[in-house]
Amino acid sequence: MTTRAADIAQQVGHPIIDADGHILEFTPAALPYLREAMGPEVFERYRARMSPLRSAMASPTLEERRMSRVPQAGWWGSPARHAIDLATSMAPRLLHERLGDLGFSYAILYPTSGMGSAGVQDDEVRVGLCRGFNDFFASVYGPFQDRVTVAGIIPMNTVEEAVAELEHCKEIGLKVVSIANGVLRPIKAPQASPWLLPGQTHWWDFFGLDSEHDYDPVWAKFEELNYAVTVHGGIGAPPTWLYTSITSWMANHIGSFAGMTYPTCKSLYLGGVTRRFPNLVFAFQECGVGWAPTLLADTTEHWEKRNLQQVEEIYDPALLDVAELTALIRQYAPELTEGVEGDLEELLVACTLRGQPPEEHDEFAAMQIRGKADLAELFVHNFYFGCEADDRSTAYAYSPSNAFGAQFKPMLGSDISHFDVPDFSEVLPEAFKMVEKGVLTPEQFKQFTFSNVCEMLQRADPDFFVGTELEGAVDAPVAG
Repeated sequence: MTTRAADIAQQVGHPIIDADGHILEFTPAALPYLREAMGPEVFERYRARMSPLRSAMASPTLEERRMSRVPQAGWWGSPARHAIDLATSMAPRLLHERLGDLGFSYAILYPTSGMGSAGVQDDEVRVGLCRGFNDFFASVYGPFQDRVTVAGIIPMNTVEEAVAELEHCKEIGLKVVSIANGVLRPIKAPQASPWLLPGQTHWWDFFGLDSEHDYDPVWAKFEELNYAVTVHGGIGAPPTWLYTSITSWMANHIGSFAGMTYPTCKSLYLGGVTRRFPNLVFAFQECGVGWAPTLLADTTEHWEKRNLQQVEEIYDPALLDVAELTALIRQYAPELTEGVEGDLEELLVACTLRGQPPEEHDEFAAMQIRGKADLAELFVHNFYFGCEADDRSTAYAYSPSNAFGAQFKPMLGSDISHFDVPDFSEVLPEAFKMVEKGVLTPEQFKQFTFSNVCEMLQRADPDFFVGTELEGAVDAPVAG
């Protein structure tokens, strides 16, 4: 019996790719790989603690949460009604067998139990966890790579560990890899500031602007090995600035993936990574695309007002005619100055917002902007955005209100194996409702479910689909 999803796949007339599904690792089968990668001593240290994901899901009692402000973590996160879906999450052969019935020709899958591995503070455990899980993915899912591939986990605390694991992932045949959205680092000299929480000891490094390390060798290695940079929230440390509710996991989860990836995207963009690596592609997964037009528009509006020429010609305090300002205030606001003690010129100057300028006055210097159009070129050309099937804001990618008339690059990510997919067979029908309701045109749906992810993967590796079911069915990418 043909499923509704399979009917839709046949109806649209093009393959459909899942850009971001998930597996649910059968952890006992992964443990030997973790032990081999870590070595006995480090493995026992890891075993003595709770796994990163389980630790992040632990919640004390409500009264303890009220006292400690530890947020309500995830609970009942695996849909339980359909045993076949849960088995599909764990058994690659079953997933491979069912993929066509779910309407997909190919699927890129991300970890679940491996979540948090790149955010472990213990260097040996972190590197070993990533290596062990990657070996597990390659061994268990490798035989099914004609239709599915699992993304490897790349630790990013140092350039050296990132490069080493990228090379290892290539050696073991992983076709996609993922980094965390950021790295939590200790503040070397904590001090009181209104911009820091009282007693704050750590800060977030998002790999681009103001990063503690020069990650250019990592981006170069991504290019050399023909990998796209996929960024998936949850791969690293928990988003401490987003999870604040002590009673509602939903309050913590809503908007969290967009909240995690927004600063990463902004850091890479303003940090000039897409200027220095114009051919490198980035996919921000499970976060939607709705925030991307806002980020481009907001950056453009800031650049228009605060580019170096504007700063020097309009905002430099040396330009102020203090005498003229004083005369105008005396003429038009005598009631404000009457009875005020002190030198009026000095008092007026003190009211202006000056602050201490940075050493580099051009705050867009890393982007090397030669003209306004560069702002769009450095953003739209390189960035892709994973959107779930029920995410109507996918249509924002095509809004006529977008800055520069830009069309962004959304990609369908099913998120199968997680709580927001109660029935695997309903993913594609749910996405197709956007066509049926006129939210997306058929051509936009094709871009969303096929063209954009193909372009992203093939820009990184022109031979990505060789040896897969889609070999010969995918045109060479034309990046726009």
